[in-house]
Amino acid sequence: MSEKETVTTEQVTVRRSPKFLTFMVLGIIVGIIVALILTFALPNDSQFTLTQIFGFLLLFTGTIGGTLGLIFALIVDRYFSRHVTSATAEKISVTKD
Repeated sequence: MSEKETVTTEQVTVRRSPKFLTFMVLGIIVGIIVALILTFALPNDSQFTLTQIFGFLLLFTGTIGGTLGLIFALIVDRYFSRHVTSATAEKISVTKD
């Protein structure tokens, strides 16, 4: 059996792109940490327990942190879209006769 190789060359553009989910999750984690800090930093003169206060703050800071993480990912994506490079790609197809 003989094999036949076919090589095709093509010009492609290479562009880096951030992973948006990673930035969002990192923003949510920062929001959780901020909620934890604010829970114990603010005075507790209300009728709510610390767990309830943490839950309320977590809803706000987690949402804001995730949103800010996505906005930061968009800014990074915009920056990397300006740095597009061209490369030559070779595709090798091997067929058996």
